[in-house]
Amino acid sequence: MVVWQTTGTITKTGYARNDCSRTLRLKIVWAHGTDGQCHTVRPGGTIWSKVARGVRTFDGANSC
Repeated sequence: MVVWQTTGTITKTGYARNDCSRTLRLKIVWAHGTDGQCHTVRPGGTIWSKVARGVRTFDGANSC
């Protein structure tokens, strides 16, 4: 799994790409608030979660 973040003027977006050879259940993890929704991600697939800029920090992705 590969994770990264982009930051705009109003929002932050966290991404996770499934580089495994099997399907995974993943969610984006944010500090100081609610995590992203749980998604089924096929090999090569990417998920993302967007939050307002501020105190929240991107903590990567976890299985769910």
